[in-house]
Amino acid sequence: MILRKMVVDGQEIHVQISKEEAKTRYLNHETLVFTDEAEKQAFIENLEKPKNEESKSRSKMHKLVQMLPFMDEDTIHELVEKILKEDGLGGIDIAVVLPFLDEDDATALFKKAISGGYPKLNPMMIAPFVDEDALSFVVDEYIAGNLSESQLDALYPFLNEDDLKRLFKHILNQN
Repeated sequence: MILRKMVVDGQEIHVQISKEEAKTRYLNHETLVFTDEAEKQAFIENLEKPKNEESKSRSKMHKLVQMLPFMDEDTIHELVEKILKEDGLGGIDIAVVLPFLDEDDATALFKKAISGGYPKLNPMMIAPFVDEDALSFVVDEYIAGNLSESQLDALYPFLNEDDLKRLFKHILNQN
């Protein structure tokens, strides 16, 4: 049983609390009283496991992000491949890596995101890092009927004038 101290009418009493309340109070560094030492150990271990796993994940991501500016193109390419395969690096946000990608890797990620090949990738997030040919590819796919209008709408700011004109003509010619 988990108890917390309370003062009622000047007297100190102990009141039983739920595990959820105990967790909140423990994390706020409040004093708790356990009636069983084994229960106390299990409670503390339960709380610390997720914290350690989360800090390891953050630590790994933090270290990789710090190293990015000093990595060569091949190493960054390898990192992108691992992220895409979710090979234990699923906690790394691709947005952090984007500024360090070469245009080919950015374009490959963009095309994969547009085609729905990797649902965690947002094409809008990658668009500033791709060349005009990749954006023209999106217009071609839309005109061919392979992409929805919603997939294209967010990319208008990145399209060049020629692609915007092609889209305009296509929309005008639709019934």
